[in-house]
Formats: sequence, C-alpha cells, structure tokens
Amino acid sequence: MNEYDSDRIKNAIDAEPTDDPKKADIIIVNTCAIRDKADQKAFSSLGKYKHIKANNPDAIVGIAGCVAQLYGDKLLKKIPHLDFVLGTRSIPKLPEIISKIERDKRRTVETSYDLEELFEVEPYHKEGKVTAFVSVQQGCNKRCTYCIVPQVRGDEVNRPLNDILRETTNLVNKGVREITFIGQTVNSWKHDGNKFGDLIRAAGDVEGLERIRFTTSYPRDITKRMIDAMKDVPQVCHHLHLPVQSGSNNVLSNMKRTYTREWYVDTILRLKDALPDITISTDIIIGFPGETDRDFQDTMSLMKEIEFESSYSFKFSPRPGTVAAEYAEEETVKADIASVRLSELQAFQKDITEKKNLSRVGQIEKVLVEGESRNDPDVLSGRTDHNRILNFNGAKDLVGKTVKVKVTEGLLNSLRGELII
Repeated sequence: MNEYDSDRIKNAIDAEPTDDPKKADIIIVNTCAIRDKADQKAFSSLGKYKHIKANNPDAIVGIAGCVAQLYGDKLLKKIPHLDFVLGTRSIPKLPEIISKIERDKRRTVETSYDLEELFEVEPYHKEGKVTAFVSVQQGCNKRCTYCIVPQVRGDEVNRPLNDILRETTNLVNKGVREITFIGQTVNSWKHDGNKFGDLIRAAGDVEGLERIRFTTSYPRDITKRMIDAMKDVPQVCHHLHLPVQSGSNNVLSNMKRTYTREWYVDTILRLKDALPDITISTDIIIGFPGETDRDFQDTMSLMKEIEFESSYSFKFSPRPGTVAAEYAEEETVKADIASVRLSELQAFQKDITEKKNLSRVGQIEKVLVEGESRNDPDVLSGRTDHNRILNFNGAKDLVGKTVKVKVTEGLLNSLRGELII
C-alpha cells in the first residue's frame, strides 16, 4: 500500500524523480506506522534532510502516510525543518499544499478524511515495468486490538468497479502484464452489489492482462464465491497471502480476529480443494499480551500443520490508541521470551521454505520476466505463478514475456534455473 501511495504522490506533483536529495526541490518521506520501529525509521529519515533545508531554505520537506496521519501537527512542533504533514487520504490535495507553501511560506497540516477525492490521483508508472498495484479500497472496518490501520486510514471505503477496471486497462495498455489488487482487507471489497469474486471475474476479461494477484486477504472474508472465481479465472495466480497472526484461539480472541484456528484451517482446506497447487503465506505476531508458552506452542503446531510457503513474523509492537496498547502490564510478554519464541518460529519457517524450494528442482515453471536480478544485472529475474522468485540467464528482450524455465537450484529465498527455448 505504501509503495502504491508513493507512486500516487509522484503523479500528484508531476515532478521528475531524483535519487539525490540535494538536487530535489521537494522531499517527501512516505511512512508506515504498523510498528514502532517504522515510526522511528520515519523520524530518522526526516532528520537526514535537516542540513539540506539549512543549505537550501527553498527546498520543501514533507511527511506523508500513516505516521503523518497519526501524529498530525505534533510533527511540526517536533521537527522544525518540516514544511507539511500529509495524511493518508489527502494525496489529491498535494499540488495545492505545495503551491500554498511556495506562495505563503506557511507550514501546513492536512489530515482530513475527504472521501470525495479519495481515489482521484492514480499512481505514477515507470516505463517498462510489467507489474503494477491497483488500489481497490482504503481503510478498514475490522477492529483487531493490535492494529492501528483504522485509526490512520479510516473506515473502509470501496472503489467503484468501473474505476478499478479503467485503471487496470490503462496499465495493461502501458505494457503491464500482472496486476496486484491491494487493500487493507482486499477480499472484503464490495460495491453496488458486486463482491470480490465478481471483481476477479471482471478483471479476467481485461484483454492483455496475463496475471492477477491480490493482497492482503482476511480469513473470514474468504467465500465460496471468491474461491470459485479464483478457480475459474485462469489469470489468477495460485498464491494467497492470508495472515493468521496466531495459532492459539485464546490469542485470536484477544486480538478480536473474529475467527478460530479451526476456521482458518478449514479455509485453507477449501482453498486447496479448489486449487490443489495453491501456496499460502502468512503473518504471525509473537509475544501478544497474555501469550503463554501453550499459546506459542499452538502457533508452532499450526505452522507444522500447514507448512506455509513463507511467513512474515514480528514481535508484538504496541501502537498508540489501540486496545492492546492499554492491556495491563502483567499481560506483557517479556522481551527476551518473545525473542526466543520468534527465533524458534523463524528457524522452523526457514527450514520449510528451503525444503519447498528444493522440491521444485527439476520442475518446469512459467515465469513472468520482470527485469534484471537485484544481485546480478546479467541475470534475468521473475516470479512463478506461486510467487517464487526465479533467476536465470537470458536476453533482455524477454522482459515482459512469460517463459518456461527449468529449476536447477533451490535456495532459501529464490530459485535458479535454465531457460527452455
């Protein structure tokens, strides 16, 4: 979501991007507030630009995103060289804000929830890029006790189907071959009687679109209508990111996740019944207030039962204004205990991921070639239908094409292979 918003910011100000802050007329730090570490990273980034502002008083420095929404005008008091604070729903107002600063030399805070203009600015798209995000909703109606999203992004607002399809079609006409629909709980999308399964089917009719992904899904909103669409629409990739957060019913209840472990497992079984080769990744929070050793072992047993393709796991981070941040001190899991649990879980996941990648050796995979490998410009890189990164040697004119690659090596975070001519 933040990457998508960053591209919307680029489009909103219609300026030439630069990698050198010293050459920039406008510097905007787009932020996340999902964990405290993200807050600190945002403040650290802003601190780096203090000397630029001192040397060039006309440079405009701003902060956008969730941290901006969360702290508002407090940021102007805390950071003297900051010119503006831009909330999560205020990107369409950015040109006006910058013009006002240039004209009046006045610092500005804009954190209102103006629904009228919410989806007005579409993202900047880099020429030659063959994958893209399309936002289908903003905000969230779930009330998980640890989560700050409803506070910083507001209640759920779903984008009209025609708007989503128009942006998707425009991107395909620019050379995009894979679209990822994004939303806080993307599969809860609904508009004018249409549900998420209907969106998938409609996107499948967009000429030239080869792949459809979506993230992040909420377990309770996985419906038969959605699963049927995933099965019927050939462009849908057979990978799903489905955060479980914990394998303990006690912890899930305290998190107000609205489902049980048994519900989650049954949902996975329904997905695999329809799509036997589907891969599942997940999110896990370790050390949630009140988590006991038994609760943690329940999470570990779930990890062993499902064997996720990958998992994003973190220690609980209390966020201001959330219910979980107010839990009694005696409920807090000690940091050293949480660290040990996290290490155990991550070590187990590492073994599972490596085992799964090794099992692909000798298999032939269809890969959408996205560009050069991050680590070697002479190697091409893309992703399989199941969201595995696959690197191989090939000509640069293969970028944007779907090719067959035989897997020759399974590594921890990727696969290596040979192009099949």
